Amino acid sequence: FLESQVQKAYENYEFHVVYQKLTQFIAVELSAIYHDIIKDRLYCDPANSIRRRATQTVLYKMLVNLCKILSPILAFTADEAWEFIPNKTKLESVHLENWEPIKFTRNPKEKQTWEKLMQLRELALPELEKARQAKLIGKALEAKVLITAPPDLCPATPEETETLREILNISQLQVKPDPNSNQPAITVEHAAGKKCMRCWHWTEDVGTHQEYPDICSNCIAAVKAATN
Repeated sequence: FLESQVQKAYENYEFHVVYQKLTQFIAVELSAIYHDIIKDRLYCDPANSIRRRATQTVLYKMLVNLCKILSPILAFTADEAWEFIPNKTKLESVHLENWEPIKFTRNPKEKQTWEKLMQLRELALPELEKARQAKLIGKALEAKVLITAPPDLCPATPEETETLREILNISQLQVKPDPNSNQPAITVEHAAGKKCMRCWHWTEDVGTHQEYPDICSNCIAAVKAATN
């Protein structure tokens, strides 16, 4: 994993490898993928929801460790960022902290699941772009994606299907396993329902709530939690 690879590069004085690994991770995996995925839960979920708090914890741990990883080559920048990290038990300077790579493992099933979901994501993104160019949709949140694929490539649970919808950043997703299919077939259409004025997702329950006619059920729950 990243931390172990960077630590090894530091030990071998391969600072160019450190730069390349961190640039790839920050610009692609964080900025272009992960940060894009989590915006909805950070902005729209109830403030104390488990999903939102879990995401904040991940971001916090990444910030702490990125400051430590960068400190040998961006000494002043890392230390300045360190000053803004909210933690009453941290040491005064990042250079006084210990840095040990986090021990993180995935079992084979978890690895297979994420490889499958990311494979479907890479296949669906070009189809979303084609739909944009054809003026069928504007933003990805206006889309409903339909995937027909061999059963071993389909999400195995409703939770996995929801995760795939989230990483595609779309409003609606329908997955149909087809034993006769050799490869995934993906089509894009405009999402059904109306646009929620709070989260911008298209759902069929917008307009069905008399008290909050312009937002969806998820946002109604978040608004009520914030006002109670």
